[in-house]
Amino acid sequence: MPKKTTILILILTAVTGVLLFLAVSEGRKPQAPKATTTPTKKQVQKTARVFFSPQNIDLSSASVSTVSTVDILVDTGGSQIAGVQVEAQYDPKSLTNLSLIPAAHSQGFFGNQANILFNEIIPATGRISFAIAISPDQSPKNGVGKIATLSFQRNFNATSSATTINFLDKTIVTILGENESVLKESLPLNITLSTQATPFTPPATTQ
Repeated sequence: MPKKTTILILILTAVTGVLLFLAVSEGRKPQAPKATTTPTKKQVQKTARVFFSPQNIDLSSASVSTVSTVDILVDTGGSQIAGVQVEAQYDPKSLTNLSLIPAAHSQGFFGNQANILFNEIIPATGRISFAIAISPDQSPKNGVGKIATLSFQRNFNATSSATTINFLDKTIVTILGENESVLKESLPLNITLSTQATPFTPPATTQ
């Protein structure tokens, strides 16, 4: 074998050995952890509204036997919703004989297959709790529609001339795959109980 070839082989062998040593040494060094990026969760858009229809009712001329009714509606605002939970508060000193009938039929927003999760009215505390949702066989709903009808009577022992039924913060509108509510706005029911004016008191006169 020519001398130059032998020298070249020896040089290449030495270089290979050095490179191999460096590679092994580099592999033994602790590797800095790679930075991981946590994907940002898309924010749930608040689009839905829950409200009464009508939103104002006058019971000033109601009789003892008069039963008034209002519908509770949901407007999804473009969202595809799966259910609505209504938590509302009323004054039992102003209203009595409340009853809530779910709109679980062909005319209701969630249709005949709607699931009524709970429906409770507690007169002692003036609390209304109601929840309705799609069934497992249904698709999410979009649009505006009735979810229940609320009936009540005027309490003639009331001392106030007006009252309201207010939705509480626990009122929610749900969509599939999200725990966060898409409820944007809830509007109360305003009820006039009496139009009697406060008696006029003339100012005191000085002698």
